Amino acid sequence: MKLKRWTECYPHGTKEGDEELNFFISLARNTKYVWRSTSGIANETGLSKERVEEIIQKYVKLNMVYQHPKNDDNWGYWERVPVDMLPKEHQSLVSKDQKQRMKKK
Repeated sequence: MKLKRWTECYPHGTKEGDEELNFFISLARNTKYVWRSTSGIANETGLSKERVEEIIQKYVKLNMVYQHPKNDDNWGYWERVPVDMLPKEHQSLVSKDQKQRMKKK
């Protein structure tokens, strides 16, 4: 199974899509953090913690967002999570994707 990028999945042009866009910008594009807390995402995006948790659950089911193994309140986007923390079936795909992104830089 190929992991999708968030830009391929969120509902563009809708209120829900705008919320998810802000969520992923906070989670995936902030170079300062690999892991983000629910409250940190909520503060940065202006969404409620409950809404952030709903979005997290939606994308956990799609294997796009992963929980930190030692801190239940921290979350990471699959492209930024250390490869050894991903499920085994996704590790080789993620390694390949990381190598491709590094070549582009």
